[in-house]
Amino acid sequence: LIRLGASEEKIVVIPLGINLNLFRPASPNERTRMRASIGIPSDCLVVGSFQKDGNGWGEGLEPKLIKGPDLFCDVLERLAQRRKVFALLTGPARGYVKRRLISAGIPFSHHFLKKADDVAAYYHALDLYMVTSRVEGGPKAILESLACGIPLITTKVGMVADVLSDGIDSCIVPIDGIDEFVMAASRIADDQSFRMQLIRNGLNKVKSYDWDIMAEKYEKEIYSRFL
Repeated sequence: LIRLGASEEKIVVIPLGINLNLFRPASPNERTRMRASIGIPSDCLVVGSFQKDGNGWGEGLEPKLIKGPDLFCDVLERLAQRRKVFALLTGPARGYVKRRLISAGIPFSHHFLKKADDVAAYYHALDLYMVTSRVEGGPKAILESLACGIPLITTKVGMVADVLSDGIDSCIVPIDGIDEFVMAASRIADDQSFRMQLIRNGLNKVKSYDWDIMAEKYEKEIYSRFL
């Protein structure tokens, strides 16, 4: 905007917010029940991907490459060479990912949710969440993961650089960084101290992004100028 001639003092950047009453950590019993209801084996590393990443609104067999479904599958295939993994998917048009997982022999479960808010419960079944996108506007999943106490691995897209700190509250890897995704996922799975650090710092970080706080920013930083 500045390069196009907008005055810098007129620009305000406010990130997405999160409903912390809805997105919250699960109790051990909630986690156990959720995984059992989905049929997830107890010895699997459960990786989440809750987005639309196929073109169109049909099966989604043609990948929407800016969302990185090819990278997501590449990473899971590499992880599956080292340990048992299970992919938990929600969202429409996931056909490309499902076809790749079937071909690789990686177990998964896909759920098409009736309401967007229903996704909160599915975070409770995860061991980690991956954002493999090449381009993003948010994504909402980074705050949702933190709020639910789920370790996050993400590319440096959207508001990631403004919100997250690599190695402190999340793992930030290069776009198309398959090796970096695999290394980060393995460390989260194997290093309990590191995993708990990410969870603890993520929960602390996300408190600043509650929608009530974001709403005040809109009022103070934008609307109050016109009152």
